[in-house]
Amino acid sequence: MTDVEWRWLRGWSADEVVERLERASTIPLNFEAAEEEMTPDKGWSLVESQAVIARDRPEPPTRDDAFDKLKHAVTYLGYSDPRIVYGHFDAAVPLLGRPILLELKTLGLRYLCPVRIGAVRSETDAERTVFGFRIDTVQGHIEAGREWFLLSKDHRTGELRFHIKALWKEGQFPNWWSHVGFELVGRRYQRAWHHLAHARLRELLRTGNLERRPDAEELVHAHLKVDGTPVQFYSQRGLGRRLGGVERETETMRRDALLNTVGFGVLAGMRTFSAPALLSYQLRQQPVDAPKGRAHALVSKRTSQVLTALAVGELAADKTPWIPARISPPALAGRAISGALAGAAVAAPHQRLSMGRALLGAAAAVASTFAFYKLRQLATRQWGVPNVVAGLVEDAVTVALGGRLLTRIR
Repeated sequence: MTDVEWRWLRGWSADEVVERLERASTIPLNFEAAEEEMTPDKGWSLVESQAVIARDRPEPPTRDDAFDKLKHAVTYLGYSDPRIVYGHFDAAVPLLGRPILLELKTLGLRYLCPVRIGAVRSETDAERTVFGFRIDTVQGHIEAGREWFLLSKDHRTGELRFHIKALWKEGQFPNWWSHVGFELVGRRYQRAWHHLAHARLRELLRTGNLERRPDAEELVHAHLKVDGTPVQFYSQRGLGRRLGGVERETETMRRDALLNTVGFGVLAGMRTFSAPALLSYQLRQQPVDAPKGRAHALVSKRTSQVLTALAVGELAADKTPWIPARISPPALAGRAISGALAGAAVAAPHQRLSMGRALLGAAAAVASTFAFYKLRQLATRQWGVPNVVAGLVEDAVTVALGGRLLTRIR
């Protein structure tokens, strides 16, 4: 498997890009699902946006009209703001199958992620002309999936529309902190990039600042001069008319994995062994074939049996007076480890654990530990609830939350 390349405050030379482009043409995809199988209920995120770029004469496209200029811009990645994503490619290579290196930029970091153009659409009927292509991610990319870029003209109205549709999952990350950073700011960069894509095409048509090089044999990129101001991070939708005129957006993010990670972390903070025990039980009930060496320990039948015994023992011991406080360093560390293990495992069943999700699960477990410790103190010391009763109520909440989480992951 190809590793994700990254650098700090510097990019890659032309010679390095040429070498990597040659390699990218043969690197296998980093996913196997067919496009019709890439649905949110199967774990895929959908991000989609479209906007009217302009209105031209109400007739089929002709050479050198607005559609033709925008078609050239789309082919040369003129829609991509190079402050966020800079595309390296060889224009002499045919569009279908063309390898592209996407240089992703964020906070001084740069990631070089290879893709290939896996499909091209060029269609005309009585009502509409459509041109565009689909990029497929290959091994060495921080995302996995497909993304369509389609330009269309309505012959009746002359409306020129640009449409972006991405179906994706998380791919590879070179280190755990890159994964955490992606979770924190990745969506904002993605949304800003979508808005700017439509704005760039609209500005291109208005100013004509795309350099046409149809016979170029060198590495090229669409050097479109649009706006030199810093990229803004928009945390909500519905701002499209002010930000590039995006009239329609769809965002079906794969939030289930993130919520499940937090949920199992919270469960581990309540009862140390409950989270990994429940998850291990579920993974045993619904086994999934994993590549050799990729399955984690929770899939093991023996592990499931041991964790179940420990979880039952913990429920009984919790009501006894000799059990140390859950916020004592050893107990807190145990709950953090449990949250990390279960939180990471539920995000990627039957695969090696993700460090980013492990940290999120551990953080949720620690927060849950302190929260339920304070609630237990409040119940027993101020409300006069017997410790055994308070413990049984917490057990009931633990079982209810665990049942809810198992329902979600099924």
